[in-house]
Amino acid sequence: MTDITNQPKGSGTASFIWQFLRNPKSVGAIAPSGKVLAGRMAAGLGAASRVLELGGGTGTLTQAIVAAGVPQPNLTVIEMNPDFIRSLTARFPNAHVVDHSAFEIDTLPADASNLDAVISGLPLVNMSPDNHRAIMRGSFNRLGDGGFYRQFTYKPKCPISQTVLNEFGLTARYEGMALRNAPPAFVYRIERA
Repeated sequence: MTDITNQPKGSGTASFIWQFLRNPKSVGAIAPSGKVLAGRMAAGLGAASRVLELGGGTGTLTQAIVAAGVPQPNLTVIEMNPDFIRSLTARFPNAHVVDHSAFEIDTLPADASNLDAVISGLPLVNMSPDNHRAIMRGSFNRLGDGGFYRQFTYKPKCPISQTVLNEFGLTARYEGMALRNAPPAFVYRIERA
């Protein structure tokens, strides 16, 4: 058995589990996203895409976004955990890794605007409707025409309520499920109606 207390706090699964044990509500899962889920989250992105990732964590989604062809300079990653920030900065030195709250997306530098996609690994089911509003407001203020927000969840319904979606003139569409993820995850695409 691996002793996670002796693992480097910025590396992969051990780091993720350590952070989960320290603060389960801020991490939201017992293990990082799997490759199948990460691939679903990055689907349709490419070399011309400008992307904001919310909750970079150990970098599983970040790696999938870069593997989809998004140049690191076109990628801004929001993360607040110092251990994850160090790891992300080391792994993706040309991406913009920012210690920032997802509830204050509007205060990001101006270069993080007119985006094609916001990819979120945030544990929204642990957040209040007011937090959902802040994330939707900030995300859609930063997205350009045709831009979308993609979110995964471990529950079989969109984590953003219909009430909040209606307030912002948004629609949510189920895009698929990653069965080979622990736990299985559901992917939703949210865009302007």
